Amino acid sequence: MRIGRSLSRLQRRLLQRLYGFDMWHVGHANETYVADIVRHLNARRAASRGTAVEIGCGTGDILRRLRFATRLGLDADARVLRAARVLSIAGRGPRPRFEVFRFPDGALSGLYDAIIMVNWIHLIEPAVLRPALASYFDAHLQPGGELVVDTIADPAYTYNHDVHALAPPSATIHHLGRYHRNRDVWVLGKS
Repeated sequence: MRIGRSLSRLQRRLLQRLYGFDMWHVGHANETYVADIVRHLNARRAASRGTAVEIGCGTGDILRRLRFATRLGLDADARVLRAARVLSIAGRGPRPRFEVFRFPDGALSGLYDAIIMVNWIHLIEPAVLRPALASYFDAHLQPGGELVVDTIADPAYTYNHDVHALAPPSATIHHLGRYHRNRDVWVLGKS
């Protein structure tokens, strides 16, 4: 296991040097919360695993592991998306698509069974994040779908969001788990 993590990190460092994306993307592939999100979403019934989008996908570590028919990775950095495409070559089944997307100005299109937004929303002020989440939840999440977000309770981070203040009123809130640096992963369900 430790050798696999070291190879994964080395692989990402090489890709980071080649494509010049932010070094921050190198160390998150083997985080426990990544595996828990993947496990949770892959446990959905097959009929509820049609489409998934990850906004802020980075190198696509969550998206590539999902067993969904269609997967779309969106990120503001075209350089990290090039690395995500390279990393997806070895995967099974249809490859995910990766596109440049700028939050909150980018227009999300389509309906999804899962929308994932983790490891970056702590940089967004609540007045901007809340309406975007509501829009994605109401207009782009299938009935029975899930929106996965994380919150962080750590003064070193820009914003320490409260999931109850961010979640649309009709969402069910499920706590997936607590992780390093008081990161909480939440699943917002749509009836």
